[in-house]
Amino acid sequence: MKKTTLLIVGILVIVLAIIIVLSQMDLADNTQSEIFEVNDDYDDGRTFTVENNELGYENENGGWAKNQLAKSYSFGVRFTNVSIPHGVKIKNAYVEVYSIGTPGHSTPNCKIYCDDVDDAVNFSVGVLDISGRKYTSAYSRWNETVPYAEWVKTPKLTALIQEIISRPNWAVGNSIAVLFVSEGLTGYSATFDNYENGYPAKLYVEWE
Repeated sequence: MKKTTLLIVGILVIVLAIIIVLSQMDLADNTQSEIFEVNDDYDDGRTFTVENNELGYENENGGWAKNQLAKSYSFGVRFTNVSIPHGVKIKNAYVEVYSIGTPGHSTPNCKIYCDDVDDAVNFSVGVLDISGRKYTSAYSRWNETVPYAEWVKTPKLTALIQEIISRPNWAVGNSIAVLFVSEGLTGYSATFDNYENGYPAKLYVEWE
């Protein structure tokens, strides 16, 4: 009887050890992550006015204009050569931007979408709603005070990125545009630095 019990206990211990090893192997093998950066000063990071103005804000390629959110401003950032395979499961995603809003002008109030296309083009037209942008059904709301002169993370964008890479014609190497669309409320504004000043927006994605 004792031998049988010991045998059963021994088998259970071996089975448990195998399960633990396999689960650790799965975690090690299946999870991947990558950081993508805005890598061009020409229309890959743009501030947009809410007015129907094709010139957008200041000069056409961004110039000295920072990425801004306010009652009349929204902005977008575009990431090229994104190496996420089609149809994988997105576990985590967010954008990092470098905050330079002065006190009293450091509270973004916006909805964050992706451009709902297979391969986002650059921001060659100045206003989001007339530049052919189609918002994803998923979005994240961002409304919090951010620190000055620091990299800050957006809320999770997992559902947005999942919606894009699950599109039928998504392919490795395509581009993703993330759109920061102001809610248009007085008293909320924030400013973030851009590629031309050495602080390009960064997209972090983790998948399996």
